[in-house]
Amino acid sequence: MLTRLDHLVVLVRDLEGATRDYEDLGFAVTQGGEHADGLTRNALVPFEDGSYLELVAFVDPDDPRDNVWGWRSFISSGGGLIDHCAASDDLRADTRRLEDLGLEVNGPDDGGRRLPDGVEIRWRSARIRQDGRVLPFLIEDLTPRSSRVPGGSAAVHPNGATGVSRLEIATPDPEGAARSLAALIGTPRKPLRLGACALLLAAPESDVARRRIDAAGPGPLAVGLASDAPGGEELDRRLSHGIGIRLLGRS
Repeated sequence: MLTRLDHLVVLVRDLEGATRDYEDLGFAVTQGGEHADGLTRNALVPFEDGSYLELVAFVDPDDPRDNVWGWRSFISSGGGLIDHCAASDDLRADTRRLEDLGLEVNGPDDGGRRLPDGVEIRWRSARIRQDGRVLPFLIEDLTPRSSRVPGGSAAVHPNGATGVSRLEIATPDPEGAARSLAALIGTPRKPLRLGACALLLAAPESDVARRRIDAAGPGPLAVGLASDAPGGEELDRRLSHGIGIRLLGRS
């Protein structure tokens, strides 16, 4: 079954520059390494709740080859928050269940990443065919998840962030998106939650949602982070690479 929000994908052009920017926002950033396809590399902002932000960049931004998740097309729209991922404890079973519900699924496919110390980690992933990125892609770890997502001191941030408690998703069809997400998660439609993370649907009547849909299609829009610090503060979008990230306080 799908157990939780695994991570959010933030596409950047300059990984080192983005790392410095997120550190300036008060996050501890851990270098992740290069993916097995040789096309992308990443850095992670892990949280105490087990979720994380993935800062990812193409090794060669001008190389026309795309990765298995189809992220290169987002470069032309400026990158930023482009995708999200749900964790599965049995990806093959979840894939069969989703196909039985009428969804078309690519995968599962094997993937991996080489850590900076040379250790290789492995996983399986699957992608749902859809218009945009309203539905997450799915991942199941084959090596220990603690190798892929660091915990302990790496998940302690000066700004007090402890986890992803809210994800806003822009969609031209909130009712249809709610039905699809409920079927995906296997829970009643309201409230929509992926583990500890509430999923909120933003219609195109919202100017911010309309701009996201027009620029990059339906998909993740803004993030609310649980935090030990007082809530309410939205972080500087210049440093977040255009993403609306708000510290909400403890949920």
